[in-house]
Amino acid sequence: MPTPTPRVSVRTRRVALIMLAVVTFSLVIAATVVTYQRRQPPLQTINYSQLYSLAETSGAVALQVEGETLTVTRSDGSRQEATVTGEAAQHEIVQLFRKQNVPVEFRPLQPGFLVSSLNWLLPVLTLAIIGFAGWRIYASMSGKGSFELTDHNGQQNVGFDDVAGVDEARAELSETIEFLRNPERFSRLGGRVPRGILLYGPPGTGKTLLARAAAKEAGVAFLAASGSSFQEKFAGLGAARVRHLFAKGRKLSPCIIFIDEIDALGRQRGRGGDSASADQDQTLNQLLVEMDGFDQSSAVVVIASTNRPDILDRALTRPGRFDREIAVDLADVGGREAILKVHARNLKLEDGLDLQWIARGTPGFSGAELANLMNEAAIAATRDDAEAVGRKHVEIARDRILMGAERQGFMMDDDERYATAVHEAGHVAVGLAVENGDPIHKVSILPRGRALGVTQSLPERDRFMKKREYLEDQIALLLGGRAAEQILLATMTAGASNDIERAVEIARKMVSEFGMSRLGPIHLGNGDQPTSQSLLDRIEEATNELINEQLERARDIVSAERESIGRLVELLMERDTLDADEILSCFNNSKNVRAA
Repeated sequence: MPTPTPRVSVRTRRVALIMLAVVTFSLVIAATVVTYQRRQPPLQTINYSQLYSLAETSGAVALQVEGETLTVTRSDGSRQEATVTGEAAQHEIVQLFRKQNVPVEFRPLQPGFLVSSLNWLLPVLTLAIIGFAGWRIYASMSGKGSFELTDHNGQQNVGFDDVAGVDEARAELSETIEFLRNPERFSRLGGRVPRGILLYGPPGTGKTLLARAAAKEAGVAFLAASGSSFQEKFAGLGAARVRHLFAKGRKLSPCIIFIDEIDALGRQRGRGGDSASADQDQTLNQLLVEMDGFDQSSAVVVIASTNRPDILDRALTRPGRFDREIAVDLADVGGREAILKVHARNLKLEDGLDLQWIARGTPGFSGAELANLMNEAAIAATRDDAEAVGRKHVEIARDRILMGAERQGFMMDDDERYATAVHEAGHVAVGLAVENGDPIHKVSILPRGRALGVTQSLPERDRFMKKREYLEDQIALLLGGRAAEQILLATMTAGASNDIERAVEIARKMVSEFGMSRLGPIHLGNGDQPTSQSLLDRIEEATNELINEQLERARDIVSAERESIGRLVELLMERDTLDADEILSCFNNSKNVRAA
């Protein structure tokens, strides 16, 4: 198969031509100067005494006076030059030459070669700079400028085999791909291809990857642009770039036009009366016209991705523009295992490493986060000089992602380490005692990230609907550290600030959004609806009641587990980090502990 010839962009060719013209122009100037200097007779420098003697002997045929420089032309054509600074001495020399009937010519003082060259080149360079600036402004205002279109011509290196965990989205895209491959099959019954497909979901779930894979599977041209690339400092450029994008798409038909992060372009109109909002509305209007102006037989499909479908203009998401909205959500445990298999293709794994075990231990991870997990594990194995990536390296990578990197240079004294161990032991005790929480996986008093200690829980399964009991157990778990400080240390530390913040956030949602309090089913909305101060006061009161109830519950658990907590604190002070088996060994004699 012949190697494809690389394509040179128009911009690169223009820059090369400009550089070639500048170099050629400089060479012509240099050659002219050299030729001119060679045509001039040689010039000899003499002193005042020699000049005076020459004036007396009448061996000269011409004298030129230029400032303080006197140039004598002799009868044999040679030229001699001398410098006479004094006005009286210069007048005396001139009088001597006049007595010998030598013609004397006074010339104005001429600048040097460098100054003359600069005086001649400066206007030319100024005109060149002005012309270049005008050309750049014209190129920007023409709708192209720095706006880059990626035309892959179906040669994408990512296919559906490289996209895992989003089977529903792949199935939705299959019909569109089939139409681009075989449009006659759909048009024979009067059907038409969906003009637009909107992919939405959390970050890192593979929306852009799906669009690229769809282009490869369909084997058509692929034009990629980002929503922010339509925004420019010149008004009206956004609409021009939209026209340019869709005009190129129609020329390459059949093709796929992909607009990444379309919320930067398709936000709801009429948000403000300033010029920036008006220009963005104009750009969106042009996009609406282009999407609704396709010919029925035009095989051009627009695929867009966004993390915020709620802020898009309703005219953009109506049928006829974006006919299909495909949710690309976080993968379940089976999908995560499939994603891990894709990212483990190029990694050397140990024989005993089970990808299903990794998938079970990474609930809520997106595809990008799973890729980062495997990459961090490979880096850890390389740092360890291991032959392959093993379970230990995956644990290191997961701890780094979930709990942050260890702060090796950070040292705590014994009192702070003991207080941190008591705090984390309180979390562990409550986490083991509650019935609806997630099992405790690991506890550490090594500083990681911004935390002095970390207690890690790993869900046994994906939770798609959280019950009231689970949320209450989560609040009690978060407040377990403060409860241990109050009971075992008889004081309180600032280390519980983040725990309290997260606990209050959960409690407030339970009261004001989920209707899980004595106030009943209430909802504050998004802040765009008027709310009475009386209702806000009752919500705060119910939130505080819920927090205090779970704090008292955590205090009771800590009081009942003082001996087990003491053993755990002692072991933490010795080893810094403990896994699930070591944690359970400290609580074996307790009746209140739920087996992990």
